[in-house]
Amino acid sequence: MRRLAAALLLLAVLGGVLGTQVGIRADLAEFLPPGRSPASAFLFRELQSGAATTLLLAGIEGAEPAELARVSRETAAGLRASGRFDFVGDGTTTLGEAEQALLFRYRYLLSPETRPGAFTAAALRPKLEALLEGLRTAASPLLARVGFADPTGAFLGLARAFVAESRLETRDGAWFATEGPPRALLIARARSGAGLDAEAQGEAVATFRAAFAAAKPGPARLLLSGPGVFASEAAAAIRADIRLITLASAGLLAAFLLWRYRSLLLLGLVAVPLAAGTIAGFAMTALVSNGAVQGIALGFGMTMLGVTVDYPLLLASLRRPEEALRDAARRIWPTLRLAAASAALGLAAMLGSGFPGLVQLGVFAGTGLLAAAATTRWVLPWLLPGARIAARPLPRPIRAALGALRGRRGLAGGVMLGAAVLLLALGGPAWQRDLAALSPVPRAAQALDGELRRQLGAPDVRVLFALGPGTEAEVLAASERLAEAAAPLLGHALQGIDLPSRYLPAEATQRARQAALPAPETAQAALAEAMAGLPFRPSAFAPFLAAIAESHGLPPLTATALAAGAPTLAARLSPLLSRRGEAVQGVALAQGVADPAALADLARRLDDPKILFIDVKAETEGLLDAYGRATLLWALAGGVLVLGLLGLGLGSPWRALRVAGPIGGALLVTLAVLTLLGEALTLFHLASLLLLAGLAIDYSLFLAGDATDDTMGAILNCATSTLLTFGLLAFCGTPVLHGIGLTVSIGVASAFLLACALAPKIPAHA
Repeated sequence: MRRLAAALLLLAVLGGVLGTQVGIRADLAEFLPPGRSPASAFLFRELQSGAATTLLLAGIEGAEPAELARVSRETAAGLRASGRFDFVGDGTTTLGEAEQALLFRYRYLLSPETRPGAFTAAALRPKLEALLEGLRTAASPLLARVGFADPTGAFLGLARAFVAESRLETRDGAWFATEGPPRALLIARARSGAGLDAEAQGEAVATFRAAFAAAKPGPARLLLSGPGVFASEAAAAIRADIRLITLASAGLLAAFLLWRYRSLLLLGLVAVPLAAGTIAGFAMTALVSNGAVQGIALGFGMTMLGVTVDYPLLLASLRRPEEALRDAARRIWPTLRLAAASAALGLAAMLGSGFPGLVQLGVFAGTGLLAAAATTRWVLPWLLPGARIAARPLPRPIRAALGALRGRRGLAGGVMLGAAVLLLALGGPAWQRDLAALSPVPRAAQALDGELRRQLGAPDVRVLFALGPGTEAEVLAASERLAEAAAPLLGHALQGIDLPSRYLPAEATQRARQAALPAPETAQAALAEAMAGLPFRPSAFAPFLAAIAESHGLPPLTATALAAGAPTLAARLSPLLSRRGEAVQGVALAQGVADPAALADLARRLDDPKILFIDVKAETEGLLDAYGRATLLWALAGGVLVLGLLGLGLGSPWRALRVAGPIGGALLVTLAVLTLLGEALTLFHLASLLLLAGLAIDYSLFLAGDATDDTMGAILNCATSTLLTFGLLAFCGTPVLHGIGLTVSIGVASAFLLACALAPKIPAHA
């Protein structure tokens, strides 16, 4: 008993040390397959660091508009001060003096109104008359400051285009929705690189909530949405389900094992191989993946290590009366070794897939299975050399039912054939291609996200355009070509499109605008003609003429210069124009898309190698399909390897096929029932099928020979333990956990019953 306690303590310490020394990555994009097409490759990169995945959308309601505006302004100020956000929009965003100076200096190179006709006397005359009228109004101070240096109004037009949001109503320095009850609106973009990193997203959400609380909102309430919020809510929903199911399953499993074995020692006996396998798998995965383990691979791997619970249960159940635990371990070891090696080999086949998540999953689970089997063989007998743990006899009705099932090979064959026919009749299993169907986020939260996006005019993540890659000039030129081509679609196919060229025209465009500027003497003559009869001093517009002369010699503005002199504008530009290695990549975000097909047709007509239309839904479905096919392919490859190993271990290919019968039959039955229930398969179902295959190997191997009633009872104990551990997940509300639980429940029950039916009958005299 002391050795067992010391072993559990040592394993706890080792697990704690590994947990502190080895990082666990939470970036979901790392678990996705790399793109196999230009569109999917771009989408893969955007999932890691794209603008659309880092947006947080917020509404504040429940108070008077003036109070909502105050809370909004103070919340936005707190977000900016936190340093966690590249951009915060709330209606108070203004350009600083240095930014205004840069924008003012480059106004004629940046303004789309810069063309030869804008500087003629005919064009200047109404501008000068409007300036004269404006000087008599409350706007006089602003016009006096900029009007004489820029009578064309290029600077004020740029400032409005860059900072204002025409879709929103601004009150008291805050954005408000134009429909429904009073609601202040904010939008924030987390630091670049957050992407699908759940930890970074969670920190951004927590910062947002803290900034709102610091604004002393009173009765006002915060409505927050966006990918980061979805990730946090999904994690909370999953944690709640797992907490409930873990408590229920732990209690039921402990009660079942205590009833069957009447010994607390058995609980420790089960814990040691499971903990040893988990630690070994964790350490090996960290070793082959440069010191960090993907969180999803860890979760799946630990799920698959549920197979290892069978090993100590088989050791305790199959020990004969008066037989030492060491001797029992030595006797069952050949079969146990073959079962563990077969299960590990089936998983290890995924190492050749090339998908990072599957490779880590194969390493973790395969190593853990072997370590748990070795622990059962050599460590458990040493920890409890004098243990006398035995299962009580099965109740007579159960023993009679199992006895009647033995040797019913015709029944087993009929069930497997029926499952195959049903599966074919139903058209085979369906693959889940809709990510929304897997989301644990309530429908109400998804509806709120859509409502806030409409009110804010936030990017529609269903479709986008990739620009480039190439030089900055090439990407900006492509952006301008797209803007020109998309202009006829505005107002019906889409509401708007945010392009990098909106903030920074291409170099060629800036030079063309320079060329469109009149010579100083030509501008002076046109200005003199336009001023005729107006009460302006002859030298009043000298700053305007000086600006035209200076603009002729300005170097084109670049993204680097913009970042140095205008951080507000650079923050707007950065999600749309970024450097990827040696090249520059741009993205155009569509807003209010009503007709995605029209945008796809636009890209086809452009036939521009620098403009790529991306249907995010279609590409995401393609990624899921690719992952599903890879998982299935390598699982089948593992099955072939396992069959070969069974043939070698059993010394006969016919015996190997007989052992493989319950495994294949259980998979067929499970797939048929899932399809009949309308369950579309996901990666999580496939992982559960791998777990099922590992369990079925145990059942089939130990029942393939002249199994006694004790062996039947031991396998029943293992199956019941698995159902109590994983089967309860079928009652979860989280779609992913529900799918795992349902698959394991159906599979374990069918694997056990088929293995019993295919077991040879015991002779009547036995």
